[in-house]
Amino acid sequence: MKNIFLIMFFILLGTMANISEAVNFDIMLTSPETAEGKSVLQAISERSSAAQAPFTGKEPSLKELSTLVWAATGKNRDGKGWTVPFAMGSDPYISLYVLLKSGAYLYDPEKNMLKLLSDKNSLSRAASQEFIGTAPSIFVFATKGSGPRVEGWAETAVGAMTQNVYLAAGALGMKTRYVQSFNRETLINLLNIGPLSRIIAIMPVGFQ
Repeated sequence: MKNIFLIMFFILLGTMANISEAVNFDIMLTSPETAEGKSVLQAISERSSAAQAPFTGKEPSLKELSTLVWAATGKNRDGKGWTVPFAMGSDPYISLYVLLKSGAYLYDPEKNMLKLLSDKNSLSRAASQEFIGTAPSIFVFATKGSGPRVEGWAETAVGAMTQNVYLAAGALGMKTRYVQSFNRETLINLLNIGPLSRIIAIMPVGFQ
């Protein structure tokens, strides 16, 4: 009986029309898109920030979301092979959180999944700028604890991660914006971020 429920769950997951249907579940991501879309040079040429205006109501597909988080800090080869560089070949010292209508999640690149932290829709609470709350997804970048490595290299890592999100979003026909003005305490409490960690930036991602 347990196996039947598992099979039904994965069938349901595979037929989800959009990410907001993943209510009260961890989200098992699909393989990222690595072949279609614009070229890297075209994406760089067209890179720009989202306008400070409302996003459309269109949500990214599971494939698009998978591609975006993978671009930010996913595995692209065996061993310690990441889509962005981390100093001295270390594991990521930045955590990627994702806010969706269905809740708040922590990205696990090793398992290629989003782990559910809260089933509350907190998109409108992430920042005071109204346009940010209209995005169907908001990425939150926070350090994993503290220490010399984190304190010295965190901003460089987040710079690489956020630029990758810009390029991936552009290649998918989406828009994003690097934001450093946000409701810090709200996000800390929502995501249960420890006192030794700190949030560096957020990025609303969607269609405009």
